[in-house]
Amino acid sequence: MNNGYEIIYKKKDNKRFWKLFSFLKSNHPNIGSIYHPAILDFYFIRAAESGYEIEDFSCIFAYNNIPFSAFLGAKFSKESKSELNLFEVPCLAIDSNNISLSKKKQIKSFLEFLLKLNLNKIQVKGPDFDSKIPILCEFLLSQTNSRLNPTTNRIIDLSQSEVDIKRAIRKSYHSLINWGLKSMEIEIHDKSNINWNIIESFRELHIKEAKRETRSIDTWQKQFEAISLGLAFCVTARLDQELVSAAYFLCPDKICYYGSSASRRDLFDKPLSHAIIWKAILESKRRGDHLFNIGSTYEYKFNKLATDKEKNIAYFKEGFGGNLVLNYIIKYNNQIKKF
Repeated sequence: MNNGYEIIYKKKDNKRFWKLFSFLKSNHPNIGSIYHPAILDFYFIRAAESGYEIEDFSCIFAYNNIPFSAFLGAKFSKESKSELNLFEVPCLAIDSNNISLSKKKQIKSFLEFLLKLNLNKIQVKGPDFDSKIPILCEFLLSQTNSRLNPTTNRIIDLSQSEVDIKRAIRKSYHSLINWGLKSMEIEIHDKSNINWNIIESFRELHIKEAKRETRSIDTWQKQFEAISLGLAFCVTARLDQELVSAAYFLCPDKICYYGSSASRRDLFDKPLSHAIIWKAILESKRRGDHLFNIGSTYEYKFNKLATDKEKNIAYFKEGFGGNLVLNYIIKYNNQIKKF
């Protein structure tokens, strides 16, 4: 590009991309835990294992070496299916403040290029908890086959005192949490004490309860690396010296996200998860995190289309208090394509 404009692609200059991305990210404290280089590798491995061809289009838009916008996303292709996202999560767009018309044109041209890639679907979002829609998302919304889908997350404000956080928890949960704290041996594993045996035990529990290996050992290795780098932690619970539950929590940017978990199905009559999540909330607060994100959910009371499973998950998460926070995903669906 000329006239001082430049596009820096991650696949061509990874180091420079992430340096400029960090500069832009300073204006957006709530990017989301998954949009971190060490975390994104996990999703790319998952996609490759599932047989997808991957073409990364993540890039930074800069003017005179100063970044003004960024895009994180890749094309995932398999047979007749071709989508632009980050495999299991949507693409991300972020902007600096006060984007000029000429800068908007650069972003619009890039989006027009993406729309020519014969994509079946596109999913993209802006920073969490930010009502300002990035320019790329704004242009995508102008497309005939695009729509804005509201999403919700349940968030706990960790600036509150431990007493206030506990006070907001559903009353019936207090005895369940206390049972877990008294009956199980609960341990927190972070970069100071993590070892591969912990992750391997978590993995074996996951395989046993799923009755199959749902993902490769490489993805577990990535989670181990994230903990070792201080970007995540793991909580395990043992009953009578046997591992009965474990959970993984991402927290690279002062927002802790409830990631994955596994528990003994034959012990579902016991409250295995309640104390684990409570300990994770306290650990996140101790680490200095600002928010604890229990995960995506919705106000099931008003969602008549929700399944019983979705209602149960939402009810479970709601019990830990916090607030329902509105986010969005912009979805583009090329209805001409058949897949």
